[in-house]
Amino acid sequence: MNRIFGKVLYKGRIVEAGIEFEETILKVGKNVKGNKVKGLILPAAIDVHVHFRDFNESHKETIETGSLSAIHGGVCLVVDQPNCKPVVDSLEIYEKRMRKAEKKIYCDYSLNLALTNSNCGKIAEILEKLRKKYTVPAVGEVFLEHTNPDLQIGYETLRNVLETNKIRLTIHAEDPKLVEAGTPNFKYRPEEAEVSAVNSCLMLSRTELLHFCHISTTTALELLKNSSSTCEVTPHHLLLSIKDYSRLKEFINVNPPLREKPLLEHLNDFDVIASDHAPHTPEEKKDGLPGFPGVETMYPIIVSLIKDGIIGIGAVERLTSIPAKIFGFDRLRYGEIEVGKFANFAVFDFSKETRINSRNLHSMCGWTPYEGFKAIFPNEVWLRGERVIPEEARLGRVL
Repeated sequence: MNRIFGKVLYKGRIVEAGIEFEETILKVGKNVKGNKVKGLILPAAIDVHVHFRDFNESHKETIETGSLSAIHGGVCLVVDQPNCKPVVDSLEIYEKRMRKAEKKIYCDYSLNLALTNSNCGKIAEILEKLRKKYTVPAVGEVFLEHTNPDLQIGYETLRNVLETNKIRLTIHAEDPKLVEAGTPNFKYRPEEAEVSAVNSCLMLSRTELLHFCHISTTTALELLKNSSSTCEVTPHHLLLSIKDYSRLKEFINVNPPLREKPLLEHLNDFDVIASDHAPHTPEEKKDGLPGFPGVETMYPIIVSLIKDGIIGIGAVERLTSIPAKIFGFDRLRYGEIEVGKFANFAVFDFSKETRINSRNLHSMCGWTPYEGFKAIFPNEVWLRGERVIPEEARLGRVL
């Protein structure tokens, strides 16, 4: 039995209270006395969009190092994306990746199934078999534009999958007709590509089953606000813009690209904040590969913005309870500090604000687009009732 006491984010408000817990939370209240915690006790985050590489790309990240980064950033659960090498588009490859994750995982781990032109007619059959053993949060990240022809999905295929399967699809919305190759890629992947793709997807059936990844434009966001679909935003689209080209230089490429203005003032219009953690080595970035690491820095940057009064405490629910509800993790006891939920906490001491230094991060890629940004990293992280930071205990499990 554990008991901690301090300032807690509970039911949307910061209150002084104690938490009694084992694997799950047993009591929350002012009368629960326990070890005094220095800092703000927040629910640990859920990052619903990471690329932990591994398999044939283990030189730039592995499930082990990605999950270690996650737990150091206050993230208790990740959703890994299946567009790795090989692509996770079958029962066999899915099971192989989950077996690999089981061995060396620091945070809890779940995995989406890829939609490809090869498996689109067998999605229901694959999911039926997978769900006897695993929780599959969604099918996706579905690419409308991709260099791999098998991963580039057309609108008619999307329509058929939506009409014949009750499964959430996560969409990378960029219309291939409007995208060109080139670097820096913000010159070749215009806003119209995202807007056109979102608009086309919203004309399909069953759009309540669509979740749009990393939206980067206000026009697309306006379309989504008036729809039944959900959407996410990344820290880099909230905080960075093409003005960062002078600082990031050849490291600037990310899909969708950075835009003329960051989206921070529109934060409350998004459902979810997700990192789109997509690490590449510095050498690969110099060759133009798109993607930013971010699973370890996401929550610390958000907490620093809250501390400075730039955004409100409500931002936390976009990292915790809302993604839990969208992807069904709330039914598995994730997402908030409440009786019956898992005891997943991240404790942030506002007096420990620091500047991000890539040498102190845990991703294998060795760099960050947020070098020098203010952040508050958690001094304690609890996973299902066990303290995993600062101990770096490997207590994660696959879902």
